[in-house]
Amino acid sequence: MAKHGVGIAGLGLIAQSHAIAAQSRPEVVDLVAVCDANQEVAEAFAQKYGCRAYTDYNQMIADPDISVVDLILPHFLHKQAALAVLDAGKNLLLEKPVAPNYPDSLEIYRRAREAGVHFMVAENTRYIAAYQAVARLLEEGAIGDVIHVRTQLRSNEKEHLATPGNWRTKFDLGGGLVLDTGAHSFYLIAWLLGEIASLRAVGRKLFPLDNEIEDTAEVTGLLKSGAHFSCTFTSVSEAPHSERLELYGTNGVILMDQAAEPVVKLFSGALDYAGTNIAEVPAALDGWHPGGWHFESVQREVTDFIDSLAEDRPPLIDSRDCVYAIGVVDAAYRSIRSDESRIDLTDLKREDI
Repeated sequence: MAKHGVGIAGLGLIAQSHAIAAQSRPEVVDLVAVCDANQEVAEAFAQKYGCRAYTDYNQMIADPDISVVDLILPHFLHKQAALAVLDAGKNLLLEKPVAPNYPDSLEIYRRAREAGVHFMVAENTRYIAAYQAVARLLEEGAIGDVIHVRTQLRSNEKEHLATPGNWRTKFDLGGGLVLDTGAHSFYLIAWLLGEIASLRAVGRKLFPLDNEIEDTAEVTGLLKSGAHFSCTFTSVSEAPHSERLELYGTNGVILMDQAAEPVVKLFSGALDYAGTNIAEVPAALDGWHPGGWHFESVQREVTDFIDSLAEDRPPLIDSRDCVYAIGVVDAAYRSIRSDESRIDLTDLKREDI
């Protein structure tokens, strides 16, 4: 079997996990090149991983030794870079969010289908061990019908938010907490529980910095199943990056928290005070590096994409769910910008994507 040459464009923090994952499958792919607008960064990264360095992603895409392009670029570059890859007929792994808005996300997804290439949105949520355990519990009916779901995602982006001109501080450059973080929760809900019927959203800028975007937000509403949902986000948390999920069912409750021990716990009724530790999920405090669950899930997503390419099968990710999540993001911003009005999402359907 001929190997695929991989090129990675965008060499921020997460690129290390992508490169490590690519090099873990030497029988399938070769890491041929990397690209970053900062030449010094590109050359240092290339030297570390033994590959070529580019500063123009179009030149990297045109490299005849590359058949797989891994795009980890700032959000505002996603559409033009992704379409360039697809026009070149090359396989594409695209970091979430798909694009800064729903129409562009939809265009990328549909163009990928038309191109007939292997395509996946890199949404690490699908590969987090705790969420996979939760999915299993739901499939087994462990808590009955879900009637209420809550998510909480927290991070500390103060350094980025305080940097003048950083793309994360401008809406027209793809900045925005609901876009960057909400895309995870809305994907998670779509994957585990189905589509959203309506929502209201609140966005606030609580940290005193001269930028446009919200640093704290909440989105609430109803799922098409009838369940209620609430998603809260903050990028100015003075605590380690973490995620929390609470699922309240007719017969029990599942609590998942990456900063807790145990990470996942099942309560089977109001008198089950002890609950059950879901031991298949790695402990949050068992000696691995801080945030290990996050880096591990990113590596899993990349290796699944590579393996699915080699095995000619779909990856675990259904990228329609990632596009759908951006439709929800768009609706949340419409609510925020229209005095937190209720937005009906009845017509937003994954089957139409």
